[in-house]
Amino acid sequence: MSKIKTPKLSLKLLLIFLAVLLTAQGCNFLGGGGRSRGPNIELTCWKPFDDSRLVRPLIEEFNKTFPNVRITYVQKNVETYEDELVDAIASGRGPDIFTIHNDWLPKHKEKLLPAPASSFSLREYQESFVEVAAADLLSDNQIYAVPLAVDVLSLYYNQDILASAGIARPPATWEELVSLTAKLTRQDNFGDFQRSAIALGTASNVNRAPDILGLLMLQNGTQFYTPALTQSLLDRAVPDENNKSFVPAARALEFYTQFANPAKVSYTWNSRSNNSIEAFSSGKAAMIFSYSYLRPTLAARAPFLNYAVAPAPQIDLLRSRVNYANYWAEGVSRQSPNAAAAWQFLQFITQPEVLAKYYEVEKQPSSRIDLLEQQIGDPEIGVFAEAALAAKSFYKPDSDAVEAIFVQMIESVVLRNVSAEDAVQAASQKINLLLRNL
Repeated sequence: MSKIKTPKLSLKLLLIFLAVLLTAQGCNFLGGGGRSRGPNIELTCWKPFDDSRLVRPLIEEFNKTFPNVRITYVQKNVETYEDELVDAIASGRGPDIFTIHNDWLPKHKEKLLPAPASSFSLREYQESFVEVAAADLLSDNQIYAVPLAVDVLSLYYNQDILASAGIARPPATWEELVSLTAKLTRQDNFGDFQRSAIALGTASNVNRAPDILGLLMLQNGTQFYTPALTQSLLDRAVPDENNKSFVPAARALEFYTQFANPAKVSYTWNSRSNNSIEAFSSGKAAMIFSYSYLRPTLAARAPFLNYAVAPAPQIDLLRSRVNYANYWAEGVSRQSPNAAAAWQFLQFITQPEVLAKYYEVEKQPSSRIDLLEQQIGDPEIGVFAEAALAAKSFYKPDSDAVEAIFVQMIESVVLRNVSAEDAVQAASQKINLLLRNL
């Protein structure tokens, strides 16, 4: 009995049909192109700061391709955000997507699910985003979060005050900054500052004082830890160019606190001075350090203030620039039942053409290298965009605890006359305790 032969053409058509059917079923979840009509999925996203006005364009753009995914966005109060997030995750009621600060990964890593290779490859991430993002948000070659923007510490200066003192340009180096303090500082007969050259030297009334000190430490070449991150090297001495021993962190601390030391020619600020942002807004401080997020605050408080922004000073302009990053990034909860969809959303909204819509609502320095290149010429955020390319940070086993230790270092020198080296040594011991408790 002869076998029935299947026509070759029919067999080929059958195979093609099956391949198309399998591809379509694979795309029904979230897929790669076109409008996905897969199963309905609900995601909840928590962020501080950004109101729905900023996030809505990202969600709307995503839903053009993935209409089956419903994303509920919840803006949180930054003051209570971290505690609320920890409590929600502990009770199993946490969001699918949540924001972390760039130095939170060490203490929140176990709450996050790394990105699957289908969303971000390691190479793609490192080539697309600024270098500091990989340093902060990668661990064991896994991607734990992705930033939408990267802010960078910069120098705000009052153009009218500098011009009236005959100063044509803001200081580009720390040495130049020190040399300008006497020209810009005004004291009354009681020794109180009527005007300060710059808000530096103390902790409690200088906005982001630990960040400024961290910047100085990084620029001075401070090695914060052993390679395995098991021991603090903050108090370790190294040889200088003349083979003389010095402690880079102590040198940075001594430089920072000189601006609040009455015995120094650079004395221009003290613990009785107003908060640095208030002082700058009212013309009582010629310069302060802050981030791009200060611009809306100044517009509200002092709409007629004639100010500009310059890059953070460097120790030597012939060296590679070192700036300081402070930003937030988006991650996916390990508890999320729809983690693949959540990461697909983050991958989608951090594409250049989608992120551009986010920046249209409120200008921010981008996290992506290709978009930073376009932003550098922008008169409002160009300084921050260019600085982001050389932005750094350093590992913090517990960001709040490390910040408190930095505040204690400053106050020990300024308020208790402790030497910079002794203050750094005490800080190093406290950080070692944090490392042992990890």
